[in-house]
Amino acid sequence: MTIPARLRIAALVALPLCALAQYPGTAGGRVAQPRTATAVPANGLPEAIATVNGTFKSADKKFITVQVEDDQLMRMYITGSTKFIRDGKLAKASEFELGEPVIVDTTRDARMNLLAVRIELIKPATKAPATEAPATTAKPDPKPPADQ
Repeated sequence: MTIPARLRIAALVALPLCALAQYPGTAGGRVAQPRTATAVPANGLPEAIATVNGTFKSADKKFITVQVEDDQLMRMYITGSTKFIRDGKLAKASEFELGEPVIVDTTRDARMNLLAVRIELIKPATKAPATEAPATTAKPDPKPPADQ
Protein backbone atom coordinates (compact mmCIF):
# COMPACT_ATOMS: atom_id res chain seq x y z
CA MET A 1 0.00 0.00 0.00
CA THR A 2 1.56 3.26 -1.11
CA ILE A 3 0.63 6.75 -0.08
CA PRO A 4 -0.30 8.95 -3.02
CA ALA A 5 2.19 11.72 -3.83
CA ARG A 6 -0.33 14.48 -3.23
CA LEU A 7 -1.03 13.27 0.29
CA ARG A 8 2.69 13.10 1.08
CA ILE A 9 3.22 16.67 -0.14
CA ALA A 10 0.23 17.92 1.87
CA ALA A 11 1.57 16.21 5.00
CA LEU A 12 5.04 17.67 4.47
CA VAL A 13 3.58 21.18 4.17
CA ALA A 14 1.04 20.91 7.01
CA LEU A 15 3.37 19.38 9.62
CA PRO A 16 5.79 22.34 9.87
CA LEU A 17 2.90 24.82 9.91
CA CYS A 18 1.28 23.00 12.82
CA ALA A 19 4.58 22.99 14.71
CA LEU A 20 5.07 26.74 14.17
CA ALA A 21 1.53 27.53 15.30
CA GLN A 22 2.31 26.19 18.79
CA TYR A 23 4.92 28.86 19.59
CA PRO A 24 3.98 32.53 20.03
CA GLY A 25 5.85 35.05 17.95
CA THR A 26 6.42 32.70 15.03
CA ALA A 27 4.63 32.52 11.73
CA GLY A 28 1.11 31.31 12.26
CA GLY A 29 1.22 31.60 16.06
CA ARG A 30 -0.51 34.26 18.01
CA VAL A 31 1.65 36.88 19.68
CA ALA A 32 0.94 37.41 23.36
CA GLN A 33 0.40 41.07 24.17
CA PRO A 34 2.39 42.28 27.20
CA ARG A 35 0.34 43.46 30.14
CA THR A 36 0.73 47.13 30.81
CA ALA A 37 0.96 48.27 34.40
CA THR A 38 0.10 51.86 33.58
CA ALA A 39 -3.65 51.92 33.17
CA VAL A 40 -4.65 55.57 33.06
CA PRO A 41 -7.73 56.51 35.10
CA ALA A 42 -9.87 59.61 34.60
CA ASN A 43 -7.43 61.98 36.34
CA GLY A 44 -4.82 61.31 33.64
CA LEU A 45 -2.22 59.79 35.96
CA PRO A 46 -1.31 56.09 35.98
CA GLU A 47 -2.61 54.14 38.94
CA ALA A 48 -0.06 54.14 41.77
CA ILE A 49 0.99 50.71 43.00
CA ALA A 50 3.19 51.92 45.87
CA THR A 51 3.72 55.07 47.88
CA VAL A 52 7.16 55.95 49.21
CA ASN A 53 7.80 58.40 52.05
CA GLY A 54 11.29 59.76 52.29
CA THR A 55 13.71 62.63 51.91
CA PHE A 56 14.42 64.25 48.54
CA LYS A 57 18.04 63.71 47.49
CA SER A 58 18.27 64.53 43.77
CA ALA A 59 16.49 64.68 40.44
CA ASP A 60 17.75 64.87 36.88
CA LYS A 61 16.18 64.33 33.47
CA LYS A 62 15.78 60.56 33.96
CA PHE A 63 15.71 59.77 37.69
CA ILE A 64 14.63 60.97 41.11
CA THR A 65 16.45 59.70 44.18
CA VAL A 66 14.72 59.53 47.57
CA GLN A 67 16.28 58.44 50.85
CA VAL A 68 13.99 56.09 52.74
CA GLU A 69 14.29 54.53 56.18
CA ASP A 70 17.60 52.99 57.26
CA ASP A 71 19.43 55.46 54.97
CA GLN A 72 18.60 53.43 51.86
CA LEU A 73 18.30 55.25 48.54
CA MET A 74 15.54 54.54 46.02
CA ARG A 75 15.99 55.63 42.42
CA MET A 76 12.90 55.91 40.24
CA TYR A 77 12.45 56.86 36.61
CA ILE A 78 10.90 60.23 35.75
CA THR A 79 8.61 60.22 32.70
CA GLY A 80 6.84 62.93 30.77
CA SER A 81 3.72 62.33 32.85
CA THR A 82 5.48 62.60 36.25
CA LYS A 83 3.94 65.40 38.31
CA PHE A 84 5.89 67.44 40.86
CA ILE A 85 3.65 69.10 43.47
CA ARG A 86 4.77 71.83 45.87
CA ASP A 87 2.32 73.74 48.09
CA GLY A 88 -0.58 72.09 46.25
CA LYS A 89 0.54 73.45 42.86
CA LEU A 90 2.45 71.95 39.93
CA ALA A 91 6.16 72.60 40.23
CA LYS A 92 9.45 71.70 38.59
CA ALA A 93 11.94 69.18 39.92
CA SER A 94 14.46 72.01 40.30
CA GLU A 95 12.19 73.64 42.90
CA PHE A 96 12.72 70.74 45.32
CA GLU A 97 15.64 71.08 47.72
CA LEU A 98 17.97 68.52 49.25
CA GLY A 99 16.59 67.11 52.49
CA GLU A 100 12.94 68.08 52.02
CA PRO A 101 10.39 65.43 53.04
CA VAL A 102 8.48 64.04 50.06
CA ILE A 103 5.85 61.42 49.27
CA VAL A 104 6.20 59.61 45.92
CA ASP A 105 3.46 57.61 44.20
CA THR A 106 4.99 54.97 41.93
CA THR A 107 4.00 52.41 39.33
CA ARG A 108 5.85 49.91 37.14
CA ASP A 109 6.31 49.79 33.39
CA ALA A 110 6.27 46.71 31.15
CA ARG A 111 9.89 45.96 32.09
CA MET A 112 9.04 46.27 35.80
CA ASN A 113 11.04 49.50 36.22
CA LEU A 114 9.86 51.73 39.05
CA LEU A 115 8.31 54.94 37.66
CA ALA A 116 7.59 58.05 39.72
CA VAL A 117 4.03 59.13 38.96
CA ARG A 118 3.62 61.95 41.48
CA ILE A 119 6.13 63.60 43.82
CA GLU A 120 4.72 65.89 46.49
CA LEU A 121 6.44 67.94 49.15
CA ILE A 122 5.19 67.06 52.63
CA LYS A 123 4.52 70.20 54.57
CA PRO A 124 6.02 70.06 58.04
CA ALA A 125 3.39 69.94 60.75
CA THR A 126 2.97 73.41 62.12
CA LYS A 127 2.17 73.71 65.77
CA ALA A 128 -0.70 75.97 66.66
CA PRO A 129 0.55 78.88 68.73
CA ALA A 130 -0.12 78.16 72.37
CA THR A 131 -2.58 80.58 73.86
CA GLU A 132 -0.95 82.08 76.86
CA ALA A 133 -2.98 83.30 79.77
CA PRO A 134 -2.28 86.97 80.45
CA ALA A 135 0.35 87.32 83.10
CA THR A 136 -1.03 88.64 86.34
CA THR A 137 1.10 90.31 88.86
CA ALA A 138 0.26 89.56 92.44
CA LYS A 139 -0.41 92.72 94.43
CA PRO A 140 0.60 92.65 98.08
CA ASP A 141 -2.21 93.05 100.57
CA PRO A 142 -2.16 96.56 102.00
CA LYS A 143 -3.06 95.23 105.44
CA PRO A 144 -0.95 92.65 107.23
CA PRO A 145 -2.88 89.65 108.54
CA ALA A 146 -4.19 90.12 112.06
CA ASP A 147 -2.70 87.91 114.76
CA GLN A 148 -5.24 86.11 116.85
